[in-house]
Amino acid sequence: MSKEAKHTILLGDLTHTGSKAYSPNQIPYPVGCIKSYFLEYSKNSENFEIKIFKDPQKFCDAVIEKKPSIIGFSNYVWNLELSSEIAKQIKLQNPDTLIIFGGPNFPLEDSRREQWLKNHPFIDLYIIGEGEEPFTQIVDLWYETQDIQKIKQNSVMGCYSVLNGKLCKAGDFSPRISNLDDVPSPYLNGYLDEFLQEPRLSPLMESNRGCPFSCSFCVDGIQARSKVYMKSVSRFEQELEYIAQRYKGKTLTLADLNFGMYRSDVEISEKISKIKEKYGYPYYIQVSTGKNNKARVLECAELLKGSMGLAASVQSLDKDVLTNVRRNNISEQKLVEMTKAGNKLSANTYSEVILALPGDTIEKHFETVSKLMDAKMKIISMYQCMILEGSELSSELYINQWKLITKFRVLPRCYGIYYLGEKQILAAEVETVGVGSSTMSLEDYYECRSFALSEGIFYQDRAFYELFSFLENFGIKPSEVVSHLHNNRANLSNGITELFKTFDEETRNELWDDKEELLNYIKSDKKVLEKYISGKLGINVLFKHRAIAAVDLIDEIHDAVFNTASEIFRQRDFLAYQKYIPYLNELKIFSVLRKRNVFDVEKEFEHEFTYDFQELIENDFEELPKKLTNPVKVFFYSTQEQKELMKEKIDENGSDVNGLGKILSRMMGTLLQRSLKFDNKMDTKREKIIDIGVNNAPGDFV
Repeated sequence: MSKEAKHTILLGDLTHTGSKAYSPNQIPYPVGCIKSYFLEYSKNSENFEIKIFKDPQKFCDAVIEKKPSIIGFSNYVWNLELSSEIAKQIKLQNPDTLIIFGGPNFPLEDSRREQWLKNHPFIDLYIIGEGEEPFTQIVDLWYETQDIQKIKQNSVMGCYSVLNGKLCKAGDFSPRISNLDDVPSPYLNGYLDEFLQEPRLSPLMESNRGCPFSCSFCVDGIQARSKVYMKSVSRFEQELEYIAQRYKGKTLTLADLNFGMYRSDVEISEKISKIKEKYGYPYYIQVSTGKNNKARVLECAELLKGSMGLAASVQSLDKDVLTNVRRNNISEQKLVEMTKAGNKLSANTYSEVILALPGDTIEKHFETVSKLMDAKMKIISMYQCMILEGSELSSELYINQWKLITKFRVLPRCYGIYYLGEKQILAAEVETVGVGSSTMSLEDYYECRSFALSEGIFYQDRAFYELFSFLENFGIKPSEVVSHLHNNRANLSNGITELFKTFDEETRNELWDDKEELLNYIKSDKKVLEKYISGKLGINVLFKHRAIAAVDLIDEIHDAVFNTASEIFRQRDFLAYQKYIPYLNELKIFSVLRKRNVFDVEKEFEHEFTYDFQELIENDFEELPKKLTNPVKVFFYSTQEQKELMKEKIDENGSDVNGLGKILSRMMGTLLQRSLKFDNKMDTKREKIIDIGVNNAPGDFV
């Protein structure tokens, strides 16, 4: 077959761009693997050309230009409606186009799978599990027959379709690839080069696939994914060096679900550190670290010199809740030890808490968050309970057993207006949120959401770690101060009380009772979607209000926190309180000047202090302050490195309140604080800790 007569395959790992940013923003590595596997192993590979896409509009334009014979879509919670609306129009315009979907966003039960496919009749085949091998088999079958109905009749493992009105399948899941080196690298073959030129995208890599844990809320908790298969360290190193030579951004995302749990992860950490030293990349790494074997995780963190965040994603610390979702956490004592060790390494310690899991209560939720604050966890991501298709939690059995209350909302930043030729496509993604159960009322859920804002503005990112570290010398815990502020939030300044008022209103208003009603509203008029795109609707409520607090209310928040802490201190130890009033006054000024609108990187401050803040920084404010013989002038400024990183993040996310909120969710607290110079001497501790990890959490969805 001549080159001009080749059949075209388009592979779309599409992401919404309506917010002017990719959401999420990983390079389309998964479909790159499908392309590289097909071109290596298909007996008909020379008869096809394959194009890979991330941008929906570029994909639509290619459909019109290339008139593809076969189209593959990856299916996740953040792109189902987008891919479906495009696929529906393609099928209407050309019924002979073979349309294949694959990905974890698919029901577990066969009865619901059949109904799902009937609700999406434009999808010819759905692949469950790893897609490389079944996709290759399907395309080879198509080349032989070019008959969609005959392809449905063939037994390709892990493929689902509706044939003659009934579900047709061959096995529940596609076969796993036991040696990941058998998949030719899409990076080393150059298939992802165009995406490496886009700094708004983050390179995505993997060193293994699978997860040995069985958490019911996670799509990777199913039995078919329980065995872990590895990629060789040498292959990983080759890929990373290839990326480092070409990519101009700073972030690397690892798809590994438990990085640091395996011996090979130590070797990989050594290779990453070596490449970073040579190329300056990766500057920081987004990855989910292992749920046990904390000693090895800490070893990896030490090798990476702070580039990697250190996760202790507990979801809950209540034993009954953990039993209900089949999750095993490390002990609370080990959690505290790991956090202390991580903080000493200047790693970005973080944890994740999921609200309204089966058996959760308002008391259990507050207690979990309080324990994490008192363990000195730097970042606590407060997630809502997303009912993910493909997870056990989404099954009818689970929902009925726990009487889960669900509502629906538009996923932040996951919407847009696109054109397939002259056909306008309106699309937005809708998630199912667990907002209560037999043990948690809807009003308790709303109160917990307000507590997420309290944690976000009074604790998150070590916002007041200087103060909290001081107070611990007198037996006052961070949770005590934050809880007092939360319970008295109606009596704080006008700006703060208004912040909580609008947060509560928008939290309630973003939730819908009926999914179809919400989808119909979105698609009813282009003007509706334009409201989402402009930020009038659908933005992340928590991120928005944290951004408002950081930009407009930082002085009021400092007043509230220091006044509350001082009153607790006064009642706890009056003599010590009197002794340290002058220090607390200076500490408040010091803290405000480090954190006042840090997005304005050109803004600088200077102030004279009578306490030795340089020594306090060196011991992470854990020792009591010392009075100086002579006042010392301190300069507060942003380094060139901070300026460049902030510019990159604003270019990537935007400078509106939603974009700034996203930056707050991703950038670590120390980079959201000004650097210091003491009487023309650089703060060496600050220079040491600037190179640290970021919050791994996929923050758009909290």
